[in-house]
Amino acid sequence: MKNVIEPWGVNVPFLILAFIYFAIGGVSLNLDPSVHGYFMLLGAYSLYSGMILRLFFPAKKYLILHIATLVLLSIPLYPLISLSFFFLTIVEIWGLKDVKSYGSKFPINILVLSSPPLSFISWLLFPILGYNLLIISLLLYLLGINEGIFSATLGLKPKFGIKQIPILLLVFLFYLSYSLFPLIIIAYFAWLFYGVKKIRKNLSALSVILSSASTSIGSYFLGETIHAFALGTMAPFFYSCITYSTSRYNYDKIYIISILLSLSYFLRFVYFHISGIFFVASSLLFLYLIKDNLTLTTLKYGMSKKYLIKKLN
Repeated sequence: MKNVIEPWGVNVPFLILAFIYFAIGGVSLNLDPSVHGYFMLLGAYSLYSGMILRLFFPAKKYLILHIATLVLLSIPLYPLISLSFFFLTIVEIWGLKDVKSYGSKFPINILVLSSPPLSFISWLLFPILGYNLLIISLLLYLLGINEGIFSATLGLKPKFGIKQIPILLLVFLFYLSYSLFPLIIIAYFAWLFYGVKKIRKNLSALSVILSSASTSIGSYFLGETIHAFALGTMAPFFYSCITYSTSRYNYDKIYIISILLSLSYFLRFVYFHISGIFFVASSLLFLYLIKDNLTLTTLKYGMSKKYLIKKLN
């Protein structure tokens, strides 16, 4: 029973892998721009894999499948990337089966739980259907996991189960056209705030929403939809969620990251070369905010050293 419930810091090696891919993607802009998007998406999927495993299936019982997912994701070749998400899907099925066998219940986040099998399918079909499909499965996770973060920080009423189906279907519109991205984001926020009478003030959470809304709307007029997604939605949603989940004591500084990432998108149209500096700066600040979760202690126990010290005291 101990191995069933004992966690480890599964997200740590995935996070390191993510920033290795981000670094390769950044360097590739000068060496081979054709692979820039590929490596940046690999970085995003590495962040995703680490966090979904940490938040939902961190038990050492699944260690072999964790490692299989990590190793395959570390080899940036088709079809090994797809196979890594096959193992991630197996972890999810096994974990949900265990939760049911323990008699536990939890709200069903359809957007999050549908993302592992869809990631497997997306990477499997990627050579045929292209990048659009990869963004769909990633976007499902981001919208689903941050629904919980926004509900907690802004005092919104959580929406799970069948209430998420409209957003699930809406996200698939992205495959039809990049121009529908602003519609998806605005509809998501309208759905998120629907029926809310009072919103709790939280600068960091609101800054993430403003970053996503402004860059997505901006992409309709300026273009660069993929970068609007990456800089305005993907990065702030990931950085916000990870900081809140692992280093909540630093969450109040996330608004700085949101501002830097928005600037990174909009400055692409003014002075392209300087825009990348803002992405690098936001990423370094993010790593600083979660630095207590990048230790051997976290790797062993799955918790920030600060949280463990408080617990022991």
